Order: sequence, then C-alpha cells, then structure tokens
Amino acid sequence: MKCKHVAVELLSKHEAFNLFIDGVGSSILQVPALNKEIINEVVEECGCLPLAIVTVAASMSGEEEIYEWQNALNELRGRLRSLNDVDTKVFGRLEFSYHRLKDEKLQQCFLYCALYPEDFAIPKDELIDYWIAEGFIDEVKDVPAKYDRGHTILNRLINCCLLESVKDGGCVKMHDLIRDMALRITSKSPLFMVKAGLRLLEFPSEQEWEENLERVSLMRNNIMEIPSNMSPHCEILSTLLLQRNGNLQRIPECFFVHMHGLKVLNLSRTNIEVLPSSVSDLTNLRSLLLRWCRRLKRVPSLAKLLALQYLNLEGTRIEEVPEGMEMLENLTHLYLSSLQLKKFPTGILPRLRNLYKLKLSFGNEALRETVEKAARLSDRLDTFEGIFSTLNDFNIYVKSIGIFSKNYILQLWGSARWRFLTHLIPKNYTHLGVDKSVFLEGCKICEREEPIVLPEDVQCLDMYWVDDVASLNDVLPREQGLVNIGKFSHDLKVLRFVRCNNLKNLFSLRLLPALQNLEVLEVGGCDSIEEIVAVEDEETEKELATNTIINNAKLHRLKKLCFSNLPEFKSFCSNNGVLVCNSLQEIEVYDCPKLKRLSLSLPLLDNGQPSPPPALEVIRIKKELWESLEWDQANAKDVLNPYCKFVER
Repeated sequence: MKCKHVAVELLSKHEAFNLFIDGVGSSILQVPALNKEIINEVVEECGCLPLAIVTVAASMSGEEEIYEWQNALNELRGRLRSLNDVDTKVFGRLEFSYHRLKDEKLQQCFLYCALYPEDFAIPKDELIDYWIAEGFIDEVKDVPAKYDRGHTILNRLINCCLLESVKDGGCVKMHDLIRDMALRITSKSPLFMVKAGLRLLEFPSEQEWEENLERVSLMRNNIMEIPSNMSPHCEILSTLLLQRNGNLQRIPECFFVHMHGLKVLNLSRTNIEVLPSSVSDLTNLRSLLLRWCRRLKRVPSLAKLLALQYLNLEGTRIEEVPEGMEMLENLTHLYLSSLQLKKFPTGILPRLRNLYKLKLSFGNEALRETVEKAARLSDRLDTFEGIFSTLNDFNIYVKSIGIFSKNYILQLWGSARWRFLTHLIPKNYTHLGVDKSVFLEGCKICEREEPIVLPEDVQCLDMYWVDDVASLNDVLPREQGLVNIGKFSHDLKVLRFVRCNNLKNLFSLRLLPALQNLEVLEVGGCDSIEEIVAVEDEETEKELATNTIINNAKLHRLKKLCFSNLPEFKSFCSNNGVLVCNSLQEIEVYDCPKLKRLSLSLPLLDNGQPSPPPALEVIRIKKELWESLEWDQANAKDVLNPYCKFVER
C-alpha cells in the first residue's frame, strides 16, 4: 500500500491533556489508584495528535486499575520504539486502539470497513449482513440476535472512535487516517486487495492476486472486462466485491474455479448477462448478490450452494426461478423481484423454512396459490416486500395476511412503463418507526367494481400518479357503500400523495380521529387539490354553522408538512378552519402560487400572545409567498419569521 502524506495540526500539551480527559471522562481524575503523572505519560505518547488522542482516550475509557494504564503505556512505547519515521509513528499510535480491541472477530469487523472507498458512508445493516456471511457473528444462531450483536459491535467501534456514526445513525464512516491505518494492517496479514472507488478501467493483473489473499474490493470502478483466461489461485479468498462496475459485461467461465473458500460475492449493478456456471461449485458461498444486474438473464444451478444465506436477484431479467433453489434451506434473505419473472413454483416457499426477509414480484401470470402461500409465510418472516402487477393479487395477499401481521412493504404497480422509473423506489421511513408500508404507483384503486383493500395496520400510505383517487376516502374500507372509519388504520404515520391529478382534497373533518398518529404529510404535483381538510357533507356544514362542532384540524403528532407544485392549493382547511399541531418541526412550501392561508393555530403564552410550536426547526418557503400569507392570529407572522429559510421557488 502507498501511504499518503497528511498534514496534521498538532496540539499544545495543555490542549492535548484536556482533549484526552474529555475523551476518557473527567471522573478518571478522581480515581484514587491513578495519579495525574501516568495519565500525562499516556497523553505524551500520543504525540499531541488529535486523532491519536481521541482514539487512545476512547480505548482507555472506563479503565480504573493502575496496571491497565501501565500496560497501555508499555504497549504504546513498545509499538513506537520499533518505528522510525514520523508517518509510521502516527499509524503506530492509531494501531494502539485497534490492538486494544483484544478480540479477533471485533478486529476483523473493523478491518472489513476498509473494503469501502475513502470517505464512504457505509450502511450499517449492509455491513452487518457481510459480517454474518463471513461468520464473524456465529456465536448466536437466530437472525435477530445476529443483528443485535452486529449493532453492539458497531457501537463498540464507534465508542472507540474507530468509526463515526453518520446520516441519522443509519451509516458509519472511517476517518481517512483510520482507514489508512487499517489498509496498512491489511497489506500484511490478513491480506486484502482494496482498490475501491478509484475509477479503474483495467482489472488487476493475475500477479496481484496472491495466494494468501483473504478479501478483495474492486467496487465502484469502471472496469470493462476480466481477461478471458484469468483464473486466480485464491483458495482462502472469502470476500470478493465487484459491485457498481457498470461496464463489466462478462466474467470468464474459469474465473471462480480456484476460489472454493468464497463466502461473499457481490456483482450488483454490473452489466453481466450470464453468471458463470463455475459459481455452482462455490459450496462455501453464503452471500450471492446480483442486485440490479439489469441484463442478467441466466443464473446457473444453485443446488450445491447449501450454505447460502443471502440471495439477491432484485432488478434482474431472469424469467425463471434458478434451478435447485428448493435446496437452499439455510436461506434467510431472498430478494427475487425480477420484472421478467412470470411464475414462482408453489413448492419452493414452504421448503425455505429459515427465511427472515423475503422480496417477491408477482407478474401478470402469478398463481393465486403462490400469493396465498407468501401471505401465510408473513407470520414467521421479519419483513415481506411484495410487488404486485394486478389489484386482484394485491387484494388476495392483504385478505390472506389478516391483522397484526409482521413488517411489510407492499407495492401495487400499474402499467409497465412505471416500473423502470428509479424515483419509484419506495422512500424509507424506518427512522419514524414505520415498518408497514403500502405504495400505490401508476395503478387503479378500483377494477371491475372491486375496490382496493388496505391492511388495517398500515403505517405509511404513499400514492404516486394514481389518477382515480379524489380523496383519501376513496381507499377507505366501506360497508354497504359507506366509509367505515373504524376499520381504517389508526396507526398511519406517513401520508404522501404525488402527481395524483384528480385529487381534490385529502380527507374530511370526520376522518381526523383516525389520523392522530400522523407524523409526515406530503402532497406534491397534484394539479387539482385546493385544500387538505374539507367539509364534504351537509350535516357537517350545519354542525359547523351552529357551533355543534369546531372546525379545528387537530394533528398532535404531526412533525413535517410538505406542499410542492400545487397550482390550485389555497389553504390547509376549508371554511376558515385551523390546523393545531404543536409538535411540528418542518414546514416546506414550494410552487404553491395561490396559497393564501397556512391555517396554523399557534400555542398561546400566558399573556395571550402566540408562540411558535416548541419543536419547530425550519420553514422553507419563497419570500414573496411568505410576505403575502394571511394569518388568523395577530403577530403570528412575526413569531414565525426567525424560522424561515427562504428558497428560490
């Protein structure tokens, strides 16, 4: 590996000591067995390097015995004594924290992160999936316990400052110097070849594929071909990451012949049409990932891959289920949502007894029996993702799962042209605790007088380009022609309508009791909508006129409101109603030229003056529109003004 020259700003001794105490915890100064002198000596060995100080401090946090500190000091001094130049001394100090992990599997988990490109946000669950496939988390057997163990390991590495948490906690990153330290370790033992994200055009030569290679990452490059006669002798290679080489069209038949130790093979988002038949003999393979290989038409027999736990064929062009799939009884994750897949043999699913996550697409020729069997699996799955091509299949599934099902993402797609639009990939709302979602995209919600049936516990309802919906009432359960609010999900947290051009309003005042858990409301590109909450019947109008009911839309848990590209949108509530939602955090308004009232009712102070919602963080809106809005409460605009972040559109 070639080391980079990195300019590092050094701290003064006083700053170094204070930074160390911040990291290790100030309570360490109160421990009777320790004196300030030994703490100072450890700090001095960090060489006033901020990153070294932070990582060493994190590794010593909680250590209160004098012998632990003396041992740490000896380790640091011994490590640095054997190093000569300044660069290697920097890495030596950082390696101290790695060796302090004192657990080989924990160290392997850390080094695995170096397979990703520099400064890359690594999805936590993806990383844990790799660790499970590699066998780093074999001490627990069931899948949920493995994920718990994986997240525990991640927290340990984060707390040791070897990784940092990013993107709302869903990903981790390695500091550049920490990654360089990891690559320095893996240039010797265990031996890695890491050329990730370097825009390589050529595949590494056969001489670079040393026999003792354990892991190889060539992900996110521009490699076009693998030489036709290349067959590296890498019998202990356990991970090969080739994903996102979009120009790679062919893999030689002989390429995997001498890779019998392979456990993880990722070829996702390559341009291959055929997977070599030599893959059929990789009997140690636990993870085969071919996600979004859009030209892949054929996968060889999987009958001998009895160790396989992860199989991802999402977004491929395979027309038939791979031969031998019924033999994969250790499979825990199966993603088989190919648009060309017409049928799924009914005898396979019952044999896959260890499935934890399942994603299937049901083409126009889906058998009712297959749909019902998938529904019956839902009780023992953690998550089911289903992509349905017909309303009938969608309804069969929903009626078969009953209430209180496990986690699901159900998608109903209309005509085939929608299926190739990448923006139709469902939005992720797991940060809101949403794990039961329905996405309706370019489809009809009523066919041959058969209306759509929604699960009674749905938490997210997302509609995209559904032209025959005029309001939320159109998808609600009905009895004798009347809406039955009691059977509609009271768990709904996210409601999103995009490009539903016949949408007039979202819901009626009478539906509000069923929406008390709503946290996110987004409406965009709906040309006809004028208001969100409407008074739709004469009885409600009379009650409003006589003050029998109050025209207040109370959504006490609502956190985010987003309105965009709504040419006819005038106000949130009709009949001068107001919106009460004191938990609101974000308001976004884009391209709503006719908006007159936001209809917000602000909480009042003891003196009767309005105050902003306590959790409010930002209002994104065009300045001209903000200035033109009418308010029901005096001073409301002045109170909210500091939260405005003005936008161009």
